[in-house]
Amino acid sequence: SLGLVIADFSARNFERLESFQEIAERTDRELVVPAKDMYMLDALKGIDCVSISESLRVYDEIGGRSRKWEAEVVLPKYGDRYVDHATIRNNPNNFILCFSFFDMKHLLDIKPDRGTYIYSACEAFNEEMEIDFVRLWHWLSRFNIAPAGFSVAKEDGGRYNPVFDKQFHASGHASREDLAWVVDQIDPDQIVPIHTESREWFADNFDNVVLAEEGVAIEI
Repeated sequence: SLGLVIADFSARNFERLESFQEIAERTDRELVVPAKDMYMLDALKGIDCVSISESLRVYDEIGGRSRKWEAEVVLPKYGDRYVDHATIRNNPNNFILCFSFFDMKHLLDIKPDRGTYIYSACEAFNEEMEIDFVRLWHWLSRFNIAPAGFSVAKEDGGRYNPVFDKQFHASGHASREDLAWVVDQIDPDQIVPIHTESREWFADNFDNVVLAEEGVAIEI
């Protein structure tokens, strides 16, 4: 792909971070993350599955170095990895930016004239998120950046809605029928529902359910 590449995914998803790092190396590009993501990776690098690639770069946000956490942690440890907007603007084919929706403001400094935006995170699941994606779509159009992973469709009433490409992201959510099938296949000794809107559903449908309470330890 010619031009700047922007990859939108959570840096907390370490497997996806590694995948984009490999893609950057295979395409002779450098992966660039915001300072806040490098700060988080530095805090987590003692965990077995977390490591910081020697080639990972840090976006040098205008005015960012004055932030305390960046000045005290990121800059002293990774100061030689910083890359600024002018360098990226002049060499767009050399970089992949790991930018979220809230980092898109930096495009005003970089001023790309074309490129590709890859969305590899969760789909919109409420109206506010749908509105954000329509805003993002207009923002990308302003800089002639083609989106991959989602598009925007115009309905008969004139309303714009985001449409997501299943090839770029597999949702971690499941229907009740799928959850029941998984429980039947695994046959667990205990079920502790955590990331759910209705943990009572588990208690109503399965016998071995433990409902977690805030501040109370669970013995497994």
